[in-house]
Amino acid sequence: MDGQRNVQGEERETVIMPTRVRLGITRRGWCAGVLLLGLFAALPVQAAKRALLVGVADYPNLPSWLQLAAPANDVEIVEALLRRRGFDDGNIEQLVTVEGKTQPTRANILAALDRLAAQAKDDDFYYLYFTGHGSRQPARATDNTETDGMDEIFLPTDVSGWDRATGTAKNAILDDELAVYIDRIRDRGADVWLVIDSCYSGTMTRGASAIPEVRYRRVGGDVLGIPDVAPGVKITDRDVMADFSTRDTVQGKPRGELIAFSAAQSAQTTPEMKLPRKAVERRFHGLFTYTLMEVMAANPQLSYQQLAQQVLSRYQSLPWLSTQPLFSASDMNKPLFNDDSPVPSSYFASFGNGELQVHAGSLSLLNGGATVAVFDSPIAKTRKRLGRVTLNGATPLRSWATLSDDAARGWPETVYVELEQPVASDNVNVAVLPASSSSAGQQAQLKNWLKMLSGSGSGMTLTEPERADILVSQFDGYLWFLRADQSLPCEEQVLDPSARKHCIDTRLPQRILNIPVPDKAQCSRWPLQECLKQTLKTGLMKIAKVTRMLASVQSLPGADPILRQVFRVERNGEKQPLSVNDRPILKEGDRILFALTNLSAQPQDVSILFVDSQYGVTQLYPDSGQPNRLASGESLHFEWVVNLDTVGMEHLMVSSVPGVGVSQDLAYLQQSPLNVSLRDSMASLSAPLPSAAINLFSWQVSR
Repeated sequence: MDGQRNVQGEERETVIMPTRVRLGITRRGWCAGVLLLGLFAALPVQAAKRALLVGVADYPNLPSWLQLAAPANDVEIVEALLRRRGFDDGNIEQLVTVEGKTQPTRANILAALDRLAAQAKDDDFYYLYFTGHGSRQPARATDNTETDGMDEIFLPTDVSGWDRATGTAKNAILDDELAVYIDRIRDRGADVWLVIDSCYSGTMTRGASAIPEVRYRRVGGDVLGIPDVAPGVKITDRDVMADFSTRDTVQGKPRGELIAFSAAQSAQTTPEMKLPRKAVERRFHGLFTYTLMEVMAANPQLSYQQLAQQVLSRYQSLPWLSTQPLFSASDMNKPLFNDDSPVPSSYFASFGNGELQVHAGSLSLLNGGATVAVFDSPIAKTRKRLGRVTLNGATPLRSWATLSDDAARGWPETVYVELEQPVASDNVNVAVLPASSSSAGQQAQLKNWLKMLSGSGSGMTLTEPERADILVSQFDGYLWFLRADQSLPCEEQVLDPSARKHCIDTRLPQRILNIPVPDKAQCSRWPLQECLKQTLKTGLMKIAKVTRMLASVQSLPGADPILRQVFRVERNGEKQPLSVNDRPILKEGDRILFALTNLSAQPQDVSILFVDSQYGVTQLYPDSGQPNRLASGESLHFEWVVNLDTVGMEHLMVSSVPGVGVSQDLAYLQQSPLNVSLRDSMASLSAPLPSAAINLFSWQVSR
């Protein structure tokens, strides 16, 4: 990247733009992730909240390796959050592949949507949630709304192969069909929040994940016998689905609005895995669903804008970079569920036989090791504090603690708890990923080195592969560092012949970080084994530092930001705004233009860091020795030209520290990037981050 910057002194910024860019959206995507959000009227007291939760894990007509594990768990945590947000039990309909519940067949799903559409009235709020497999198929010849020639489809439990007579996968639900029901609901004045945790593509992440506990929610057209798109039809970077009507009124009255969240871009699959990753008590969940529910449960007063930012931030700090939820809207500053009334901060609990059972868990940050205060009532004005308890363990919806009789003497059977001190851990979990060409001795040595490097103050914790953020492998004379969403080259995976052939047929090249293993000539300062250990430490420290930095961005500025930030991109002489809820794909020669204005009453020391896709960190502003203090109302204008030094997910971090005494910057966080190699089937961490407002803008650099 090349940068130019200019600091204005007396001159103030003359063009006033909102911090959060407003976009006019007329079309929406499924997994392609276009999100529509209009202006909402405040919900009156009599307005109803209704929900339809669809979770499909079992597909009798599909191969065994395409069965899912998470949808029932996903529906459970979504239902728990909706009940906490004021949805009555009788207004939450579930269609889930669980014994004893109504099955999510095509007929049952469409019948449920039809009932909801018939019930809708002015100012109602509808939450529609779909989790399961997605796919896509050629659009009908008469359908001219699909610019890429493809229809996106959701797969009910009774989906089967391609039906030549109807020109569709049998029993699949087309995007156009879903649009009809949503438009009927909105025509009656109700608002709709649509969340879909499924995908229809997957060209970036085909091939086994490095983590065996990861599955992908995508069914290829070949499995269903779906024919390819018609010759000559171009598949765009972002597939676009059926139109939703954008008219504001129906027969003279206001029309309901649509919020639509989807899990990934068109060239990606969305995963399910055991979550929370670092917990002992974990189970399968969709990554998108779990992250969405976790953020909302822990921060109930968020706006849609803040929710989108925090979801993206958690993906970055996982790290899980191959899947990109997309968010764009006309107005993202409305409160979640269009309801800003207070949400109770206390959780119901029961006490008996020396054990406290809390009806909330890790989704609400009530993890094992967290500290809670115990009260006899949920009402703040009348309640009495009974004590302070450290939780022993948790699941997403439950947590517990063992107490002695003396500690809980006189407690009633029903109590209420509030989170006092969450478990804060910014450690990076690391594990060894065996490669078929590495010896047992090399693998044991790697594990021993990781064990020595992990511990207090190192920022790293040795764990098993299923819970790791970064996996380390050694082959071909390199140390390799893989994320959970990456996989070893097929020849290095331990596979039986049929699985190896499938890997070779489907795995696409991946950019994997690495460091050359040094030889004796390069290790003159240390014995060879010590030199190898230090080389491993260098790579892991770089990864841990950046992971920690990105995790810190989860604490984003609220409604009263210190800096106003305006982002634009210039391509071929044309300028357009960039949304902070999106990660655009930028190409060589694009110019990023942005302006920062100090909105606070006191001076601010501003630093701008560039974090590349290879864990390199560069301070773009200020230059060495250059003052970086912005007075109140002063503006900084910055210009950046995209090049191909790194290709992949890159980040821009903007930090603002109150300007007191000597100017402060973040130059001490700089580090050189790791190496990266394209592999296919053939072939100082302890320094604390300053107490600052930190914001983040990310993009994908493509060749």
